[in-house]
Amino acid sequence: MARFVLSAFADEAGSSIDEQIAALRENEIDYIEPRNIGGKGILELSDEEILEVKKKLDDAGIKVGSLGSPIGKYPIDGEFAPHFEKTKRAVEICKLLETKNIRMFSFFTSQDKLAEVKDEVISRLREMVAYGKKNGIRFCHENESAIYGQMPAEVKELLTEIPDMYGIFDAANYRMNGADVDAGIDATLTRLAYLHIKDAIYGEQMIVPAGEGEGKIAEVLNKVNDATDEVIYLTLEPHLKLFDAYKDIDEHELKNKYVFKTNREAFDFAANALKKLLKENGYERNGNNEWIR
Repeated sequence: MARFVLSAFADEAGSSIDEQIAALRENEIDYIEPRNIGGKGILELSDEEILEVKKKLDDAGIKVGSLGSPIGKYPIDGEFAPHFEKTKRAVEICKLLETKNIRMFSFFTSQDKLAEVKDEVISRLREMVAYGKKNGIRFCHENESAIYGQMPAEVKELLTEIPDMYGIFDAANYRMNGADVDAGIDATLTRLAYLHIKDAIYGEQMIVPAGEGEGKIAEVLNKVNDATDEVIYLTLEPHLKLFDAYKDIDEHELKNKYVFKTNREAFDFAANALKKLLKENGYERNGNNEWIR
């Protein structure tokens, strides 16, 4: 029986760390996956800025579940050495924020070049993951669009070839690429780290709140619940309204079925949708703010 704990990309609620903390506290979310703060990507912040963020999070009782880094989210034909320096920086920021997890990707490429880039992708990932392991940090791979690991078979292969790498399951990313969600979660359960929570409708290329799309979020949660007794983060990533950093992290045109006046309103709506889905499927919040069944 899993113990689900809510986390979030709170930059979708507001730009400043104060706005992000307020959104987390008022939605009773105890963890954050920091990605963009004050208009700067998390890897762009200085040590002093990171420590200031950490103090504010500590004062609010919020912990960092994983670092929302962009490492691995660049073309495979780019030079690796400069990117590996960013990987090292991400590890140092993890230490400052006291989290053991880093979100990572497996390099942009085109579908017609998958076979020819496979060996290079795996070689680079192994080097990054090994560096993380040496420093006590888990590298967690997200199935993102237009990267080598966007489809279930590729994710399964990467987790098999790189035993120290963990998987992040994102149902919406799978559906936006027409992938089978069941195959996606089965592949990621090879070594699951946590889940990103957003939903999608493939035909309309539209992001929707959890439970309103084709991502089978409830079924996925039940499968994870049956597969592990671990604490599993459910990291809310609403994508229901255009936010400051969106253009830097996603090339999709953002289309939604709802209209929200503010980013905070969209964030709250997504958080409530997830909690509603959990309750409707028999999960209840215990005294540790864990959702269990």
